Amino acid sequence: MTHQQAIDGMASERYLLDEMSEPERFEFEAHYFDCPECAEDVRLGHLIREEATAKPSAKILPFWKRPMVAVPWAAAAALALVVGYQSLASRESIGPEPLAPVMLRGATRGTIPVVTIAPNQHFVTLAVDLMPPSQPRALRYELRRGQTSVLSGDAPLPAAGMPLMLLLPAAELERGAQYSLIIHSADAVIGEYNFDVS
Repeated sequence: MTHQQAIDGMASERYLLDEMSEPERFEFEAHYFDCPECAEDVRLGHLIREEATAKPSAKILPFWKRPMVAVPWAAAAALALVVGYQSLASRESIGPEPLAPVMLRGATRGTIPVVTIAPNQHFVTLAVDLMPPSQPRALRYELRRGQTSVLSGDAPLPAAGMPLMLLLPAAELERGAQYSLIIHSADAVIGEYNFDVS
């Protein structure tokens, strides 16, 4: 028997499970005495079988005291406490906030609108005056700072004559930077709107 034949025929496993005929067993024994890899497979397999059938010498703990059960449950409980605390803390720190939308219009001559962020302000509201093409399927917005995309997402089509309102997290906007808000329909860019943040 060659080493490859022993591997392909799973000889080590079959030998340990006593699933070989007597001539086959003699042939494999002759091989594994000369093959350190197969001898190691047989030795490790024998040790695993002995450990699996050995009677436990220590007292078996109830399942709730076993580390493999207790540790994940303790970690889950600790995580639940931390998330609960953070949820309560964030509710207390973010209260009602008045919205003062900044109107963005398509590229026109004149000054670029400025979005001013107060020290404790959490959100910025943008009102976009857009002229969507007829029957757009969906709108998608992308907020860019230079060539870097900051935020993007889908937006519902506003009612006729109404602006598209976007509520943006103030933490995502950098003071002193200029941004471009690009609105897409399914097939084309509807408009690009620039604004500064102070």
